[in-house]
Amino acid sequence: MKFPVSLAVAALIGVAVSNAPASAGTMQDALSRGTLRVGIAEENFVPWLANDKSGGRMGFEIDVATSVADALQLTPEFVEMPFDQLLRGLTIGQLDVVISGMSVSADRAREVLFTAPYSSTDFSVVVDKTALPEGAEDNGFDVEGMKLGVAGDTLADYAASSEFQLAEVMRYDNNGDLRDAFLDGDVQGVIVPTPYPEFIVSRDPDRFAAEAEPLVSTLQAMAVRPGSERFVNFLNAWLMENTANGTLGDMRSHWFQSLDWLDRLEGYDAPPAPEREDAPTAAE
Repeated sequence: MKFPVSLAVAALIGVAVSNAPASAGTMQDALSRGTLRVGIAEENFVPWLANDKSGGRMGFEIDVATSVADALQLTPEFVEMPFDQLLRGLTIGQLDVVISGMSVSADRAREVLFTAPYSSTDFSVVVDKTALPEGAEDNGFDVEGMKLGVAGDTLADYAASSEFQLAEVMRYDNNGDLRDAFLDGDVQGVIVPTPYPEFIVSRDPDRFAAEAEPLVSTLQAMAVRPGSERFVNFLNAWLMENTANGTLGDMRSHWFQSLDWLDRLEGYDAPPAPEREDAPTAAE
């Protein structure tokens, strides 16, 4: 079962007029204050959001939000909350906008206004070809003896529960535990979002493989409070402008198609450069 999301439908959601009573204009509030309060998840979702070595935050969403604030000539003020509390923080006025990998859904659109999408995410099955049970590949990996790992209580978890009847879905508290379970052979496959399938396969193409078709796809958009149609109009104009001039594409390429940011990541230690054979030893 696939769950494609229509770009046209998502765009219509973003410009729909809310039935909620009009409130003070969010954009004017931010302009008067001089800061743009951007809601981001306090959890790490590399490369969307992560901690850097200086103790700050980095990632695709940080770059997008900073560019939006710059266009408004405002200082971005990042407000971190648990992901599942961001929309609540928005509707009660603690935030001006949520820019945090928030997938568009009709259910969420009952509470907030969405812009047009600015990003997309595919969740794909990645398997260890050396450890598959018999018949797994021919049956879409839905066979007894197949263990698939997912981050618990996520879209990958919900999709796996719907798609797989015979395979055992193993749930992990965080992506680090999920990765370790896969590399250690505790599970023969994982369901992970863009860009992890590409990164995993590139690690060892002889061992790992990713399904050609994603299990589920989503579109991400910015969210603002009901009654903020003027702000939505500005954000949609920013999206169109920066899509046309290539800025958004460059940001996405940097974070999702390269590892140029890896040495900034908290906890990452670059491997030492190989020692030249003719290099002098300490004794020399």
